Amino acid sequence: MSVTVRVEKVQTEKAEAEGGVAKRAALAAYVMAARRDSEPYVPYLTGDLRRSAETESDPGKASLKYGSAAVPYARPQYYGCPRKTTPGTTTRWFDAAKAVYGATWAKEAELAAKEAVGR
Repeated sequence: MSVTVRVEKVQTEKAEAEGGVAKRAALAAYVMAARRDSEPYVPYLTGDLRRSAETESDPGKASLKYGSAAVPYARPQYYGCPRKTTPGTTTRWFDAAKAVYGATWAKEAELAAKEAVGR
């Protein structure tokens, strides 16, 4: 003997909302941690390059941007024409920081996602 159950409608709005909130919180936490931990690796002469860091987190992406109209040399500094004057700074500073702190960033992102949905 079998039983057939018919479901008229499943409420998914709450789960989707939590997923979106969790994802945004995780992305924001990851990019902020990356900004914090990358700073010591960013070349430093006047401090303008380090201060130019901007974070952006949208529902589907997150970014960490260095440089502006006032700091047009960020790209050459990142990709290989460094004027390193401070010990410990390097080209591709994000990659250097990620190699050291990447696992920590992931843990912080996971924690932020859990906090966002109240778990």
